[in-house]
Amino acid sequence: MAVKFEFGHVGINAQTEEDGKRMKDFFTDVMGYDNYREIPASYFTCDNRMELMKKMGKGTMGHLGFFVNDIPEAIAYLESKGYELDYNTARYAEDGRTIRLIFLKEEINGFRIHITVKTAPFYQEPEDYKALPVR
Repeated sequence: MAVKFEFGHVGINAQTEEDGKRMKDFFTDVMGYDNYREIPASYFTCDNRMELMKKMGKGTMGHLGFFVNDIPEAIAYLESKGYELDYNTARYAEDGRTIRLIFLKEEINGFRIHITVKTAPFYQEPEDYKALPVR
């Protein structure tokens, strides 16, 4: 099976919690996003394409999340290309052995990159995915 990468989301860091709230308010007031899924570290937009961090997250500017069809195969592929994975960032399935999310060690243009599967704990499939109307 060939590894398939699918763009998941961009995570945008905030320097402080106040900056994180200001960023969320901007996307609400100006861009029309009005439905967020809040998790402890961030707000996901309803289309799951942006993760607005409440404070500094991984990467100088943020991170890019990609879905893969097979984590072990994707890890082997990335390592064969010379990219190191940061196993300290790995999140595991309930069995404690199966990796569900992991970041690359290298930062690229200020962004860390992670790969994950759509069954990762943070992911929710949008009920009715479509582009948001502009207000």
